[in-house]
Formats: sequence, C-alpha cells, structure tokens
Amino acid sequence: GVFLFKEVVQAELSGSRADLDVFLDFSRLVDGLGLFTVEAHATTREAIITAQAEQLLELSTPVVKVWDGVIAVPLVGTLDSARTQVVMEKLLQALIDHNSTQAIIDITGVSAVDTQVAQHLLKTVVAARLMGAECTISGIRPQIAQTIVGLGIEFGDIVTKSSLADALAHALRRIKADREADEADGSIMSGGLL
Repeated sequence: GVFLFKEVVQAELSGSRADLDVFLDFSRLVDGLGLFTVEAHATTREAIITAQAEQLLELSTPVVKVWDGVIAVPLVGTLDSARTQVVMEKLLQALIDHNSTQAIIDITGVSAVDTQVAQHLLKTVVAARLMGAECTISGIRPQIAQTIVGLGIEFGDIVTKSSLADALAHALRRIKADREADEADGSIMSGGLL
C-alpha cells in the first residue's frame, strides 16, 4: 500500500541531488505515516482484545439466585487470581442485590486449585461474613482436597460440602434456623420478657 507508493514516486525522479533530497523527506514522511498506522492498528486491536477478555471473564463467572436468600457461584474451568477477584466482587454485589444471607461457591467444575486461588476463595468467604452472610464451598473433589492439604491451607471453620445439593440443603437449613430464631426473639419481645 503506502510503501509501494514510494517506489512509484522514486521511479519518476530524474536522479538529481534536489530530487533525491525531496524523495528522502517524502520517504521519511511516508515511513512515519506507515508506522503510525501500524501502531494505531496494534493499539486498537489490543484494546479490543482486552475488552473481550474482560467481558469473557464476567460471563464466565455467573452468580445465580437459587432460593430466597441463597445465591450460588458455579465455577468451571481454570481459576486464576483475576478470575477469583471477579468471583469475589460479583458474589459480594449479589449478596446485596438479592438480600441473601447464604452463598455457595461451587468448584465442582474447577480443574485445579493452587495456593493463590485457595487464598482468594478464603478471602471471599471472609468478605461474605463481613457482610453478614455465610459462604459454603462445595464440590471439593478428592484431588483438590489432597492439593489443598498438601499446600498446607487451612479452611478452619469454613463450611465445605462435597456437592452443590448438600451445600444447598445446608443453606436452606441455616435460613430456616435463622427464621425460627428471629421468630423466637420476636415472641420473647412481644411477651414482655425483655
């Protein structure tokens, strides 16, 4: 394209010193324009790729309301620090949006967990607690359990369940127990005992 234009102009020159000086200036201008075009194209392309990667990351981390007061984040594929950060942000926002007190992070479809990912999951659980919600991690397969133990990561008092169904049953029991406790508190207060 642009560089072929230089060849056409050069063929028309007489070969004099003045023509050569003009052609060199012209050549530098064309080279600069060509470089600008390539750099602009590369920058635009990188911006598009970055935006698409961010959109894909958002889409690959759905938060689903599975019951009144219960949300779940089913994770599939590879987890890295960026994706687990998105998991935390989306889960915390969903707790507010759905007024949920129970959250489930299901890692059944996760192929591997390393130290950083496990630490991010633990931080997500702690952040959910700070917002008044309980967070259960489900779908820990034997290989992942062995990896977590091998890495020396302690889940402490974090509730873990082997399946999403078990985690949902646990969450529903907790919601029921919380409601019964709230009702008991209400009857004590209305009975004049306090």
